[in-house]
Amino acid sequence: MTLMRHFLTAHTNKTAQSHRMTSTTPWFWQMLGSTAFICLGLVTEGWACHLPVNPTSLTFYAVQGSTNPPSQIMTVSNTITSPKTVTASDNATWLTVSPTSASMTTSAKVKAAVSTSGRAAGTYKATTTIKVATWCTYTVPVTLIISPLSGGGGGTTSSASLQWDKVTGTISGYNVYVRNAPSSYTRTITVGTGTSIIVNSLPVGNTYYFHVKAYNSAGEGASSNVVTKTIP
Repeated sequence: MTLMRHFLTAHTNKTAQSHRMTSTTPWFWQMLGSTAFICLGLVTEGWACHLPVNPTSLTFYAVQGSTNPPSQIMTVSNTITSPKTVTASDNATWLTVSPTSASMTTSAKVKAAVSTSGRAAGTYKATTTIKVATWCTYTVPVTLIISPLSGGGGGTTSSASLQWDKVTGTISGYNVYVRNAPSSYTRTITVGTGTSIIVNSLPVGNTYYFHVKAYNSAGEGASSNVVTKTIP
């Protein structure tokens, strides 16, 4: 107990002496206040870097000389209730994102569209860059696969029309999953909050399997039942 009293007394005396340093104290507290303010700003911006962008990649399927595939939507969700500026850009002539700048409170949607005009069959890759506020940058890879009109292993293509029941609750949109077996042809299509879609550019001679999942800022929900369509 005696040692403790001595420690407290020494600490108190040292504090009292520091208050008499009037020429140094205001500068010290001013710097401390400025430092605290700057750090808080950086932390606040840092939170924004954890905002989800869905989907994290895009793939478009098209047929050479045919119509462009449907546009796809990327959703940025704001988990912090403060307005933020969202900007979007791309690095390919065949890819267009819009809007290039928007303000969001809860979420923002960026549309990606591709053009196949004058392009040969093949696989093209690009990147969409989405910037939130000042510090946070996200890159979303974009792939465009153009199949030949016929031959070359691509064959001709057809489409499938899908429709599903609306999910109750707050959602950002739906992900439509497409696959076939045994060749493992797969793709994911992100749509808005509508409950139907026409899936284009399906090479003939396959049976395709489709299922749908709703998603929001918390992630994806449960899968729908699986439906199939054979394109002879």
